[in-house]
Amino acid sequence: MIRSSDLLLNVRLCYYGAAISHLVFAVIMIIPIDMSQDEDPRVSVYSRVRWKLITCWFNLMMLTYFPIAFYCDLKEKRGEWGTKRLKRLRKFRDYFMTSIIFPTTMYADFSFWTLWMKDPELIAPMAVFKYLPYWAQHTLHTVSGVAVLMDILLLPRRRPTNVIPGLALMLAFCSVYGCVLLISQFNGEPVYSLFILFGWLEVIMFVAITITVYMFFHFLQWYIVELIWGKTYEDKNKNTLQKSKLN
Repeated sequence: MIRSSDLLLNVRLCYYGAAISHLVFAVIMIIPIDMSQDEDPRVSVYSRVRWKLITCWFNLMMLTYFPIAFYCDLKEKRGEWGTKRLKRLRKFRDYFMTSIIFPTTMYADFSFWTLWMKDPELIAPMAVFKYLPYWAQHTLHTVSGVAVLMDILLLPRRRPTNVIPGLALMLAFCSVYGCVLLISQFNGEPVYSLFILFGWLEVIMFVAITITVYMFFHFLQWYIVELIWGKTYEDKNKNTLQKSKLN
C-alpha cells in the first residue's frame, strides 16, 4: 500500500468525518420511525422486516467502516504507519470495502432506483414510504453510492493479483443474506414485495441477475483503481528497483 500525502490524508479525514456525521444523522432520524401501529398488516410488519432490508445492512456496515477508515488515516497522519495492529486494520478495511460494502451498496442503489422508477410497489407497499421523510430515499440510496465511490477514488489501492479471496468473501455475504431472505419468506414475512409475485423460475432468474450485477460492480471498482492508482504503483515499483540496483 502507498502512503498518502498530507493533503490526501486531510481530504480523506474530512470526507470520513462528513460521512460518519451523515450516517449518524440518518440513524437518529430514521430508526425511531414506528410503523408497528399501522392498521395495514403489510405496513406494520416493517417494524421487524426493515432490519432485513439490504439498505439497512449496507448503511450499518458503512457506519462500521468509516470510523475504522478515519482511525487508520488519523494514525497514518501521526506517523504510526507500520504497527501490526494498523496493518491488520488496513487489511480488514480494504477487504470489507472492496468485497462487501462497495458491490453491495452499488447493487442495492442501482436495484432500488430501477424498481422505484418501474413501480415502487415492487419494493414495498406505498404506505411504507409515507412514513419516511422526503429526503430519506436519497440519503439511503443515493448518498450511499456516492460515499463508497469516493472511498474508491480517494484511497490508494492496488488490484490484487488473486481476486478469488475477495470474490469468495463477496459470494459468502450474498449467500448469508440470501438465507435471511429465504427464511423470512418461509416465515410469511417477505422482505420485498416482488417476492410475493415471484415463482421459482423468477427467483432463479433474480439470483442470476443479482450475482451478475454484483460481479460487474466488483470488477468495476478494480478498473477504477487501476485507472487512478495504477501508474502510482508502477512509479513506486520503478523507484524501488532503481534503488535496489544502486545498492
